[in-house]
Amino acid sequence: MNKREKGAGNEIFEGLIEKNFIESIYQNCSLVPDSCRMSLYVCSSLYKQAEDSGFTSNDTFDLDIAFVRGGQPGHSCLINVGEAIINFKQFEPMKCIQSLHLRRWQSSAMHHIEQAEAKILHGLKKLYGLTFLSLQGISMITELPVVILTLNRLKILDLRACHNLEEIPDDIGLVWSLTHLDMSECYFLEHMPKSLAQLSNLEVLKGFLIGDFNNKKSCTLYDLSRLEKLRKFNIYVSVKDIHKLLDFGDLEYFVGLQKLTISWGGCRQSQEVASMELLRRGPLTLPPRLQKLDLQGFPIGTLTNCLRLTSIKGLEKLYIRGGQLRDLGQVQKHQGNRWIVKILRLKYLIDLEIDWSELRILFPELIYLHQVECPSLLNFPCDERGVWINQEAIDTHGQLQKYDRRVRTRRAR
Repeated sequence: MNKREKGAGNEIFEGLIEKNFIESIYQNCSLVPDSCRMSLYVCSSLYKQAEDSGFTSNDTFDLDIAFVRGGQPGHSCLINVGEAIINFKQFEPMKCIQSLHLRRWQSSAMHHIEQAEAKILHGLKKLYGLTFLSLQGISMITELPVVILTLNRLKILDLRACHNLEEIPDDIGLVWSLTHLDMSECYFLEHMPKSLAQLSNLEVLKGFLIGDFNNKKSCTLYDLSRLEKLRKFNIYVSVKDIHKLLDFGDLEYFVGLQKLTISWGGCRQSQEVASMELLRRGPLTLPPRLQKLDLQGFPIGTLTNCLRLTSIKGLEKLYIRGGQLRDLGQVQKHQGNRWIVKILRLKYLIDLEIDWSELRILFPELIYLHQVECPSLLNFPCDERGVWINQEAIDTHGQLQKYDRRVRTRRAR
């Protein structure tokens, strides 16, 4: 998705919100909505209008087969609404499909979806026009068939929470048009294919597993650094194997990266080993254009021993969830080093000890803080939700202005 398409999409969503067709949902005290909902009245009216416009439905699958606008064929889309067991024979004749949403649409992971048989995905070879494919949450998928490599128009591939998926095709780089690839929560994957580095159009990559780079088939961080369009990157690393890993310093070569998430997994003992190894390597230089950094299960006691503050001048958002963190760099407050972070989230950091006055010295530009279950934070002026907002800075920050307007609008209804 290019900037023009993204901007047009945002305008459409904002228009729908302003006209009360949909309502934004702010979860976990977020500044921006992470989902939307539609009232039953609007939903039923939309359903009727969709039928009149050529959409068809069989209650479990919804399909647009003949939608025409301005004399041009529309986008054909098949959406799984209520089917728990997927069988490709149900829609084999529908070769014109461009978007295939087999994933669960409910946000809860309790809604389980299965495939009817092991070879079911081979039916994809007939869907030559497919641009979007979501298999999110479908169990019993252990591998992706090679036919997926023939979908040369595919832009978005969503494999999130396919818990039994064990392998990504070594030639995944042949799907050259991919812009979004989500492999997060696929816990059985053991390595990333080296051909990922051939996806030159990739903008979003989630669930990248850092494995043992003694395996020549494994893709490394340095390999991916050549993806100039990559702007959002989620990495998972098992800390028990950290002594085998490629130096995280290769992250500095991701010149276009704007959002980075790093998740560490493993027991506390292995995290101590990871901590010693990272400290031995010295502070990391992060991508120069990084705007958001999300650290999960951070295995080191202090940030400043691992991150070089001077390398992230544009960082506005810092999220830290779980791990062994004990301080945020208080030892450097007299050395002139300061975070320029505006939005800070601290969650489940039982070892973190810092006073509010110290934090304000380290984060002088802070306008929003959200803390959850950090028992050793001292004198923090947060409300009952664990939220603090710098009211004086609201007028100078566009995102908070928009948030504040929407909050006041909701209260006025």
